[in-house]
Amino acid sequence: MARIGKGIQSCLSWIHQRDGRVPSNAIDAGHAVYIARIYHSGDLIPGKVVPHLGKAYVSYDGTEYEFDSYEVLCDTKLPHGPQQCYKWERHSNGYVPKYAVVGGITSSNEPLYIAREYINGERVVGKVSHFILEILYMILK
Repeated sequence: MARIGKGIQSCLSWIHQRDGRVPSNAIDAGHAVYIARIYHSGDLIPGKVVPHLGKAYVSYDGTEYEFDSYEVLCDTKLPHGPQQCYKWERHSNGYVPKYAVVGGITSSNEPLYIAREYINGERVVGKVSHFILEILYMILK
């Protein structure tokens, strides 16, 4: 979110895509990996889109699943608004900063926050866990 005059503008939106496509304003998590979210087993789960593979991926119960249809997180700020209304911040042990971006929700209404990390040399995007990771959060100025 960003303060615009006396109001607040949400500068991030989810846009439906498929087959590895991402809009030009998609949020790049690094190395041409983009932030996705997908419904799976009753949960809306943050994950990643890898355009050159033509798929989106989420981890669930220790397994990675691939999908053709997904939503992509995009920067939809106003043209003359703040330069950027979000940033990545490194945290550990499952700490979630104020204004962390909620990327999904479980069937039991637990919010799932967007996180990224390198694991075995690969950019991984998913939900907050108990490891060291970077969490996407909104800057409220």
